[in-house]
Amino acid sequence: MPSALSPMQKETLDRFTAGALKLEKLVGSLTEQQLDKSIAPGQWTIRQIVHHVSEDGEAWSLNIKRAIAAPGVFIAPSKFPGNDAWGKALAHDKRPIQGALALVKAHRYVIAEIVTCFPDKWGQYITYPAQGGKEIGRFTVGQIIRMVTDHLDEHIATIEAIKKKHNIS
Repeated sequence: MPSALSPMQKETLDRFTAGALKLEKLVGSLTEQQLDKSIAPGQWTIRQIVHHVSEDGEAWSLNIKRAIAAPGVFIAPSKFPGNDAWGKALAHDKRPIQGALALVKAHRYVIAEIVTCFPDKWGQYITYPAQGGKEIGRFTVGQIIRMVTDHLDEHIATIEAIKKKHNIS
């Protein structure tokens, strides 16, 4: 039987999972027209933000699993084209959000279940190498969970600002 989560780990996981519910509550009943509102011309719409955080969660969920299953593993850098090009290629501005919302929630709950089983592995990490294989950075399980939680919270604040600007309740 795994050891229990520390109070800090429990608080972190509570925030981590609560973010998915808060996002769903915030955008789940919006109309298509409301989803296409942004804070300013040229900025991401609510729809684009939802797809972005969904895919961000997908990428980091795998890295959390890697840190637990293969601690210290080097993560090969990819030729990521950047958030805007990625979103354009995957039609973040047009697709429905229901699947993305479900994915945010699913990743958060699955990761919470996994890390609850391994509270002693929150310090295990993945490694990002530079050219030639030298280490350029490490991210622990705990750091990744806090980072993804903070990232979603920032985007939730942006969505709240968009809704306020456009008088969307």
